[in-house]
Amino acid sequence: MRWWSSLITTGRDGLLIQRAFASPSAIARAVLAVLLATVLGRLLDDPVAGAMTSVGAFICGIGTLLSPLRHPAVNALGMSAAFSGMAVLGATVHGTTWLFLLLLAVTAFAAGLWWTLGVAPGIRGCLAVIGLMITADLAPDVHGGLVMAGWIAVGTGLTVVAQLLPPYGPRFAAQRRALAALYRALAEASVAADSAALDRSAPFTAARQALDLLPQFSRPAAAAMFGLLGEAERIGRALQTVRVTVYVAAAAGNQEARDGTAQVLGNISRTVASGRENRTPEEVWTLLESWAAASPVHGPCDLAARLRLAEQLARRSTEDHLGDVLEPHTEVPGLYAGTPSVARTARRIRAQLRPQSPIFRHAVRLAVGVVLAEVIGRSIGGWGGLGISAHGFWVALTTMLVLFPGYGHTIARGWGRAAGAVLGGLFAWVLSLPHWSPTGLAVASVVLAAASFVTLRTGQLMLNLWLTTWIVFLIHHVGGLPGPTAWARAADTVVGAALAVLIFLVWPTWSSRRLPGLLAEWLRVQDRLLPELLTGYADVGATDLAAIDELRARSRQVREHLEISVEQAHAEPAEHRGPWSSAQLEQIRTQVSAVAGCATLLGEHLPRTAQDVVPELTELADPLHEHLAALARAAAGAETVAPGALRSVFDSFIARSGLLAAASDGSGSAATSRAVALSTASIDAVEALTATIASRHRHRPRRHAAA
Repeated sequence: MRWWSSLITTGRDGLLIQRAFASPSAIARAVLAVLLATVLGRLLDDPVAGAMTSVGAFICGIGTLLSPLRHPAVNALGMSAAFSGMAVLGATVHGTTWLFLLLLAVTAFAAGLWWTLGVAPGIRGCLAVIGLMITADLAPDVHGGLVMAGWIAVGTGLTVVAQLLPPYGPRFAAQRRALAALYRALAEASVAADSAALDRSAPFTAARQALDLLPQFSRPAAAAMFGLLGEAERIGRALQTVRVTVYVAAAAGNQEARDGTAQVLGNISRTVASGRENRTPEEVWTLLESWAAASPVHGPCDLAARLRLAEQLARRSTEDHLGDVLEPHTEVPGLYAGTPSVARTARRIRAQLRPQSPIFRHAVRLAVGVVLAEVIGRSIGGWGGLGISAHGFWVALTTMLVLFPGYGHTIARGWGRAAGAVLGGLFAWVLSLPHWSPTGLAVASVVLAAASFVTLRTGQLMLNLWLTTWIVFLIHHVGGLPGPTAWARAADTVVGAALAVLIFLVWPTWSSRRLPGLLAEWLRVQDRLLPELLTGYADVGATDLAAIDELRARSRQVREHLEISVEQAHAEPAEHRGPWSSAQLEQIRTQVSAVAGCATLLGEHLPRTAQDVVPELTELADPLHEHLAALARAAAGAETVAPGALRSVFDSFIARSGLLAAASDGSGSAATSRAVALSTASIDAVEALTATIASRHRHRPRRHAAA
């Protein structure tokens, strides 16, 4: 029943139609390139030139619409080189089946490894491999294949040219979008009733990755944006501090201050996104400053100062000053003067070259699956005269684009792509009934390509409806094939999608099995971070802030992988493949967030003056280190950890040190009371996580007993 329920759920997800679109200007540029390609084909009166130029412009246009982090012209140029180069390579191996299949396996494996950089780069890698299949499969001979590849290159070149045409947006548009989304998320978190909103790390990582892609020569001009990322880190931590120390007190003016904070952050977001200043009214700043002055704790004052600096940086980001005018104010170690992008990319891909890596397994699965799909497609033949005999590229193309690293995405795309192709085949068959003039056919193909661009992000169902129809018009009509050939494309898609699902199930990569290792890795980072923070209370400047920032960044990265795996695990059909149930996984995700929040607060309240020092806390560093190290091993399944052991050590410490009594009777300082509260909250969070991790050893026998 679990398998059937999973198939129904993921199938429903695959058939959803989302309201998600690329920017109108990006869609218009992609459509313009296809239009120019179609016009060129009509002027030359050459069906092959028109079809292949349109294919090149279409595929390259899709590459520019897939979550662009670099400049669209850079994305288009990269796609142009990759797709055209693959088309030339496919033409040269035409007629040599064994060599073509070998190259197909190698390039599909490389495209699978490209998933290391994210979903959009992974799909772009697959699109490039399609160029190899088109000319190797459809070309009449080597010379004809090279001619086809040449026209494909012309089409991709038209897409590159279209990206260079006005209107032009603000400089560093992708980086601005990511930073604007980050500040928008902070604005929403500042007024959210749930403190979990402050723990969202995805916007920070997206902004970091976008800035990380800037080449070294561009970074001085983007110094203000690097500074905005650093200030966002500080503002996020200040918001957590303020929520704990001020908002819970329900003091007068807190709600107004929260609304004012959200307004400032929203204006910063709009300034960064548009490149035009959105000034916050002075009365809002007056409110925030009076609130900070009236507060008995440092948090509101620190938050107000951070907001002021962020607004100044946002204003500077609208100017064209270079690095010698503004140095980056940032807590992003090594990012501003980081290593070149090519070196970072190579390092990340090399790290996946191990059999245990899910990306490596995906790459191998993709290589085997695409070659198998190509062989099956060729073996099917022409579907009784309806298809293109001895060509399997459409089956292989579908298998490549359906196979994802995760179960949920693969099954959902299989359902959506197959259903969309069947509906597209029906629509294409209806459109093939009337007679089309060459001009009418050209206009229809441009309209169908435009519909594909518009629905690219709405889901596989809508995209493949229009895509299948466009392919029929572009290739089948140009080749003089009968209208019912639309059904051959739909049948090929169904076969390719079913094959992709079957291949994944034969050699799966279950996210639920990755969770123990990811949780253990995150705990090992906390094993270094939390004791280091406690040691920092021994004296002013007792801890290395750069090392703390590096550990925070590593913690965030691992935590994001953990959260993504938890999401993917919910779609998987067999809970017994992992040590925890879905409900327990949600508990773990919440408790990991709580521990991360405690670490943030401990770091924000490190001693700034001699009166803030609480040296007694350093005594907790060793017990906490030992417990977290043992908990990491328990998460990985190597041993068990009994809940309550750390609590017992902490209670003994509190009683012996006298900190609790000093905090209770008021004889201690405010810093001492705060340190006791933060350390207690940290121990509570770690103990709650310990109890859930330990439940794996009670959960699994219960499942087997039920079976």
